[in-house]
Amino acid sequence: MHDVEAQIEAIEKAALIRPMPELGTVEVRGADRLSWLAGMVTQHVAELKPGEGRYALHVTKTGRLVAELWVAVLEDRVLLGLDHERRDEIVGVMDRFLIMEDAELTVPSEPHGWWLAHGPAAEAVVAAARAHGAAAVLGSLGDLPTAIIAAPNEHVHNVGEALTQVDGSLLATPEGWERIRVERMLPRLGVDFDVDCYPQEASLEKLAVSFDKGCYIGQEAVFMLEKRGHVNKRLVRLVASDGAGIEPGQDVTTADGEKVGAVTSVARAGATTWALATVRYKQAANGTALLVGSGGQAVTVSSP
Repeated sequence: MHDVEAQIEAIEKAALIRPMPELGTVEVRGADRLSWLAGMVTQHVAELKPGEGRYALHVTKTGRLVAELWVAVLEDRVLLGLDHERRDEIVGVMDRFLIMEDAELTVPSEPHGWWLAHGPAAEAVVAAARAHGAAAVLGSLGDLPTAIIAAPNEHVHNVGEALTQVDGSLLATPEGWERIRVERMLPRLGVDFDVDCYPQEASLEKLAVSFDKGCYIGQEAVFMLEKRGHVNKRLVRLVASDGAGIEPGQDVTTADGEKVGAVTSVARAGATTWALATVRYKQAANGTALLVGSGGQAVTVSSP
């Protein structure tokens, strides 16, 4: 088992590999698959070439989150990695927007194993995955090059072994990824945000939204929030030089004791504590001084 510092080095210099058992698979086939999908998601996908991928969102007409999607473009189809437990529900929602297009959503009969690999060696991970029977494409998560990998069950074992053979790559542990994602402000669905929120509430617009792409379901609402308004609350990153007592669920308050939010995730690195918290928009600006918990632990908003 590799320690957290080794995993941080891997993501900075090679690749950190994350098994994603929570992802289920949906295929999009047909000549119009990319143009149709472009109208469904918040990211540029229409011009993606086989071997390329994106992290994207599907939102309602009013701009509220329906699902996260990992998009992998292949020669003859597009694979979508999405919440396995809600897969049928999400497919049902998206299928309603298939009208005259030559496109079809299907759930493969054979399950897939999914991985993400973040870091400068992501392209090498893609090559290793393909060599062992997986569908693998190159995308990104923020500024992290990211391999998006899906392998049919028959290849899962061999693919999993092959990924860790890439020079310098390591398998992420839950503890290691938790620290990395909090420090880098990579929100987690079901922990830092939930479906039915606006992308800007979860600070996902920097990771999963393009503001210069063509039309998609919910575009007007998402665009107007970004350019002509703001959400009432927002996920931010907090930092404390001595935050040993900070825990998820604690209240975030002003110096006057007014509650303005709550902590959702915490990670500690030596004497420094990082936390993610949803706070009122007025308190979301970088440099804002706040307090956490009944003891009034001093924190500062320090979002990327």
